[in-house]
Amino acid sequence: MWLGIGVTLLVSILAEWLSRYIPSLGAEAIALLLGIFLGNTLLTQPQLTAGVKWSEKYPIEIGIALLGMEVTLATIEALGWQGILYIVLMMTMTIYFVMWIGKVLFKVDRKSGMLMGSGNAVCGSSAIAAVAPEIKASDDQRRTAVATVSLSGVVLLFVLPALGPAIFPHSDVLVGALIGGTVQSVGQVIGTASLVNINVVGYATLYKMLRVILLSVVVLLMSRSAQRHEQQALGETQTVPPIKVYKLVPWFIYAFLILLLVSSVVTLPQATVHGAKAVTGFFGVVNLAGIGLNLKWKTIAGSGVKYLGYGLVTIIFQVGLAVTLIHLIY
Repeated sequence: MWLGIGVTLLVSILAEWLSRYIPSLGAEAIALLLGIFLGNTLLTQPQLTAGVKWSEKYPIEIGIALLGMEVTLATIEALGWQGILYIVLMMTMTIYFVMWIGKVLFKVDRKSGMLMGSGNAVCGSSAIAAVAPEIKASDDQRRTAVATVSLSGVVLLFVLPALGPAIFPHSDVLVGALIGGTVQSVGQVIGTASLVNINVVGYATLYKMLRVILLSVVVLLMSRSAQRHEQQALGETQTVPPIKVYKLVPWFIYAFLILLLVSSVVTLPQATVHGAKAVTGFFGVVNLAGIGLNLKWKTIAGSGVKYLGYGLVTIIFQVGLAVTLIHLIY
């Protein structure tokens, strides 16, 4: 995989360098655009695929874990009960709405609706990957949902950095709530927030962490729902096997929480904190470079007009819902 990893790192370094001359666009957006262009023109070799996919997934997990050194319990306290209520309502209403329009408007099968709902409500492809085996979704259902949700995230990546500050011009917390409550993948949340400012990155990540922490709950409920639906269809009454919830929470969430507790109790050296921020920032660029390199034109075409419309309606609903809830709760 080293060739693909090396290529992704080179694209990331090039994006960092170009960002000095295009600071308004930022290294993250440049990495994404550069990755899409190169991944569909010069860098299409099959031997790059495994390393690019690795670069898209794993470095950002380390970056997320290190974010625990940058926040404390006092920072989370700043979100208050409003933050928890906001995220719970966002996730619940998103899942129900996405599954409902999938059935009524876009006529997709139930499992695809569940994958789309969980992917948009929680953390994109990671949530879809966690839910798919639990509801016995097919590879085609999984791939289509991942492609659609990924493309939706790309749209939000470019829209929200302009829309958020325009709607909430004097509050980094509320801009962070908008981004952290709507954008699908963790890496895209960091990339989107980075296009606003570093304070928004911190708040958006906290809101996103609340969503990711609830991933285990979503997987559990989706699994139980799918099993009940299957039993009803087959007329069976067998007992649903228990699910080990702790295995559904990603390792980087545990690491994030541990480092958060440590930074809340102990004052960490500034050099250590700044180093963690630098690593997190660069790994965010690597993540978006990987996303771009891995986002092929055939993936976009493979989603079809129906699923692209499904994804577009979903993100419009999410953004509208987020703005409404923020105004009501805050």
